[in-house]
Amino acid sequence: MAKAAVTPAGKGDINLMLGNVTCMTMLAGKDTGDQLSAVDVRCPQGTGPGPHTDPWRESFYVLEGEFEFQLERDGVLQPMRARPGDVVSIPAGLGHAFRAVSTEPARVLILSTPGGLDKFFAEAGEPTATISPPTPPRDFDRARFEAATNRHSIRKFVPNAAVPK
Repeated sequence: MAKAAVTPAGKGDINLMLGNVTCMTMLAGKDTGDQLSAVDVRCPQGTGPGPHTDPWRESFYVLEGEFEFQLERDGVLQPMRARPGDVVSIPAGLGHAFRAVSTEPARVLILSTPGGLDKFFAEAGEPTATISPPTPPRDFDRARFEAATNRHSIRKFVPNAAVPK
């Protein structure tokens, strides 16, 4: 029988990614029959992943601060800004990147369908006790991060070269 999944505010597992991005799992794939993951992500100014593709749809609901997204269109990344209340949904396999551009840490709720994003963060990051991003950034295990990226079929996205005029 199916059961409801509930995570009280502030009670999810927290992982530190890339030395200064915190990710709190609010709904794990294991809690939703691997249909959905929900992760609360906090990024200091200038942080976020480079261009890549994911094996799941990612939908971003901006909660605080401002992000610059780069979204693939015809093989080229096009920039767009997202502010609190904005939603950006990216299909599996579409090239994208994002970074926090506000002076205060930016916060976004990321939903992945199917679930799996939470497993990636748990494998690529390191458990931490606090949701606040550390200052200064901590060292991180790049080999661990890259191994998890490969296991979860996350691929670097290389935009098409600009066509000479």
